[in-house]
Amino acid sequence: MAKRPLTPRESELIATALFVIGTVPYNGHIDRLESLTLRDIADDYLSGKRTVADAIDALDQYIYVRRHRFKNVTPHNLWTLDDRTEQEALRYIVRRPELKKGQTLNKKNQPYQVGQEVEFKVDKHVDRGQFRIYIGKQNGFTFKAQSKDKEKLKAASGWITHMDLKDRLVFVNLTDFGRQAIDPELRESLESMSASLIGWFATATLPTEDEAKAAKQLIATLQRRDKPYWFTLTTAMNHPKPEHVKRWGAFINLLVKASTGDKTAIETLETQEDKYFKDAFLRAMRALHGNLGTT
Repeated sequence: MAKRPLTPRESELIATALFVIGTVPYNGHIDRLESLTLRDIADDYLSGKRTVADAIDALDQYIYVRRHRFKNVTPHNLWTLDDRTEQEALRYIVRRPELKKGQTLNKKNQPYQVGQEVEFKVDKHVDRGQFRIYIGKQNGFTFKAQSKDKEKLKAASGWITHMDLKDRLVFVNLTDFGRQAIDPELRESLESMSASLIGWFATATLPTEDEAKAAKQLIATLQRRDKPYWFTLTTAMNHPKPEHVKRWGAFINLLVKASTGDKTAIETLETQEDKYFKDAFLRAMRALHGNLGTT
């Protein structure tokens, strides 16, 4: 038995490992996973794109990248877990409903989504520097919005930029800043950059210095949210996780150096693919490339 209860993602990892080695079927297990990376690994194995050895290597890399978050399952014991731990994981998975790829379980008490239009009653406001902060409560969540206009509002309406589910905070933007369209010239640059980065993983062909710098600017925009199109960009990339974006920044910095001929950076890139959530990065780049025509 695990020393502590298995986390949902640990259970998904164990189920995928058991599928790859032929212990459990696809139906009833893999079709209940939330993790896109794990489903990609299982689907590639099922379709013959990966051998058993390839799938095992992919799972080893998956767990290595996340080794600081996984407590029960480690790179050293994934393939030698006891039966009771494996059964605990499978019991958790089979209780779930079948999920379409990319679909997530309906979390309880989460009535709001990023990007959603909302209106809330303002209970109080606080002046902080050049901004007035509007605060209200709704459905057990605290809503916060800010404005330079410093108007006295009884109700505020806008769109959700992000949420802190742990503290049940919802942050609302009262303007369209962030949701504006990406101009054609920048869209063309992003299209070229995303194609080049996808190509790097396929053929190890380095992007140009301009393309690498465009990628660096993209990461900065995702983190700083300081451009009028930052949310449009985030949506085009299918809302990557902040912890992923942070890791991607280190990778892109290496890519910028490599594009200028830095041999040390090139060597580091080739040996540290497992450090920055490569699968999630590739998904984001493919989504960006595919969605640019509709942004």
